[in-house]
Amino acid sequence: MIIPEQYRSYLSRESRWLPATNWNVKLFGAHMQQVKQGWRVPTESHLAFELILILEGMQTTSMENIHYELHQGDILLIPPGCRHTNECNEEQGLTYFIAHFNVDEVLFRQEMSQHVQWLFPNGSEENQRIKDVMLKWVGLLNRNEEYTTPDLFRMQAGLLEILAVLAEHSSSRAKEAVSPTVAHYAKLIAEAIKSQLNMDYIRDGGVGDKVIRIKEIASSLQISTGYALETFQKVYGISPRKYLSELKLHEAKQLIHQPDLSLTRIATMLGYSSLPHFSRQFRRWTGMSPSEYRQTVGGIHFFE
Repeated sequence: MIIPEQYRSYLSRESRWLPATNWNVKLFGAHMQQVKQGWRVPTESHLAFELILILEGMQTTSMENIHYELHQGDILLIPPGCRHTNECNEEQGLTYFIAHFNVDEVLFRQEMSQHVQWLFPNGSEENQRIKDVMLKWVGLLNRNEEYTTPDLFRMQAGLLEILAVLAEHSSSRAKEAVSPTVAHYAKLIAEAIKSQLNMDYIRDGGVGDKVIRIKEIASSLQISTGYALETFQKVYGISPRKYLSELKLHEAKQLIHQPDLSLTRIATMLGYSSLPHFSRQFRRWTGMSPSEYRQTVGGIHFFE
């Protein structure tokens, strides 16, 4: 075996180890959509990161009282829990590509949310590196056949490339992070909320108006309710109650994206007693009815 010269200095050492990683990195889905002038998505937020690439036209996005005018080639990152609106006021319309992803590692997630820049303008180095990956995803949307296992690995590999770019950029901007202990308990609380939600599906056939009792979760972790609320808010930026609401909304949106499911069926799957009951709750969440939301996102294509 021929050892490259730059690695020969390592041969005298007994062992060299790379660190183990155990992160849950998930690409929830991605789609491309063409919209006309006047298109607008009301104020919303997501549990996942949202990455938007403008392919043609111009999009106006407002978040955290900042207004962005996104032109062809621009990329915008929207962190979890960030309330925002998107709209198109251009006469020629707009074509965009959007991906949703998350990383189940709370310290890294917090660093990403707080210290990564949001706008990557066309022409910047980071923009080009992220865009290269996103355009490969766009190319996969043109496939007529089923996605293969290698395709899915390539999608995931592309997401890891993007995360590496974002991590490089955030490391130079990061300041004080929460302690590992705080991050640990916040993650356990989040997992308990998700676990309880899953158990409600198994036991009752849906989530409906289920509530999470943070006092019981705190007791199971042998910490006070106040400490549980404080640590969760510090890491995730929202309360456990809001986090539960976002989980329910995320599940509802994922089901509405499936055109073969009727809204009545979706209401039943989510544990609501009737479609009007579900519609009222969905309107409180998003400002529109499930049918209006389905029309807004109609015609999109997902890969997961």
